[in-house]
Amino acid sequence: MEKQKYAVYVRVSTDKDEQISSIENQIDICRNWLERNGHEWDEDCIYKDEGISGTLFLERPAIQLILEKAKKREIHMVVFKSISRLARDMKDSLEIREVFMAYNVRLISIEEGYDSFKAGRNDISFEIWSLFSAQYSRTLSAGVSAALAAKVRRGGHIGKTPYGYDKEDGKLVVNESEAEIVQKIYGWYGNGWGFKRITRELNDRGIPSKLNPKWQVTSVQRLIQNRIYCGDFILNQYGTVKVGGRKKQIRNPEEQWLIFRDHHPPIVSRETWEKANSKKYKATRRKITSWNELRGLMKCAVCGCNMVILQGKRRREVQPGQRKYFAYVKCSAYRRAGEHACVNHVPIQYEEIRELIIERLSETGKTLSMNLKSEIKKLKEEEIKILNKKIETMSEKKKSLVDLFLEKLITKEEFEQKRIELDRELQHSEEELFILQRTEHVQQNEQNIKEAFVQLENTDQDLYHVFNALIEEIKIAQDGTMDIKYTFRQPVQGKMFSKGMH
Repeated sequence: MEKQKYAVYVRVSTDKDEQISSIENQIDICRNWLERNGHEWDEDCIYKDEGISGTLFLERPAIQLILEKAKKREIHMVVFKSISRLARDMKDSLEIREVFMAYNVRLISIEEGYDSFKAGRNDISFEIWSLFSAQYSRTLSAGVSAALAAKVRRGGHIGKTPYGYDKEDGKLVVNESEAEIVQKIYGWYGNGWGFKRITRELNDRGIPSKLNPKWQVTSVQRLIQNRIYCGDFILNQYGTVKVGGRKKQIRNPEEQWLIFRDHHPPIVSRETWEKANSKKYKATRRKITSWNELRGLMKCAVCGCNMVILQGKRRREVQPGQRKYFAYVKCSAYRRAGEHACVNHVPIQYEEIRELIIERLSETGKTLSMNLKSEIKKLKEEEIKILNKKIETMSEKKKSLVDLFLEKLITKEEFEQKRIELDRELQHSEEELFILQRTEHVQQNEQNIKEAFVQLENTDQDLYHVFNALIEEIKIAQDGTMDIKYTFRQPVQGKMFSKGMH
């Protein structure tokens, strides 16, 4: 029989031990089929998606890589244990099959006995099995939800144990020392303290939170808003929807919530909780946060966290009769936990940063080579060079690992654990390299950058997408100095400084 280059696809949806062991089970089944049908086994043909749901087609790099190889006619056959491993969404399952069949790639699903070459295009068995697989996913989800609801009705607790409570026999019981802190937090908030002041007070007193040694603003805010503290438990408050092939968490409408009142012992009274969370009370405390067009790009040079905008107390005249608060940039870690988490940057006004970056980008755009494509290509070649070196290093490590095992310098368990880690790193780097090597990657980047420079001329508009197309990262030091890394050229040595920032 003529040897064909094939791909073996395996997937598990969680990192639980029993799921991880099923990876080996899937590989063994596929290997057995291949060898029985005259194919030589090759471990390099295995493609794994680990800890990834079968309903998330776009978030599975291994299946994406196989599809690209099929388009390039680098493989002739894909083997997998069952259609549920390929996809649990019927639309995705059929789409994957169409791509493979369009490039004359044979599909083998061992469990269902499906062979695309024997079945042909008009066979409906694949559609039927895909429907069963999709329905199984929905039925499983509904069954889990029903079981969880039944557990809650019996007084059981689902999820992490909240601060102020312990879990005994699956039920919540009050932790007296932590409950006292919860009551203080509600008391401080009721007396007009803000989330930041409460956070600082807790950290100054050296009171640890449940999971972290330091409190953060968001954890204080969630504690005050959580109905768990007045004795209620809410099920189905959040759900997921599939948007563009990816799952997104959404807050369900209140009519879909399952509210179990007086489910467990309360720490604060219902009246205290309702007062703290009433719309009228929260409206008197709310501040309007300035729009941040550089969100996700500005990073603290000290700790690496995002820089966020805080509204200052000083105001300035915008037009006669109109005033606007100054907006300052701060490290998000410092905002959440103060000096316990990071440093306090010098006062840096957001508008000054925005103006300075626009000025720098405009200057760069004027001096940028007319042949932007060569600039991007140069940067891409450097990234490819780094990735190739990384892949080469990891491959050498894999060879050395085998030697260490054979010489009995490491145990079998240590060998397996390290091998899995290296395989994951290697696969991730190969996927990055694969994307970078695509010609359309350079063409798309060139087009995006050109359009961004054109849009930069209108500085009155929201420049969020413009900044994201032109800037990879902005590191801001404690003294206000900044280092910009562009998306279209190597970083310039040295740092830029904004006069008058402090």
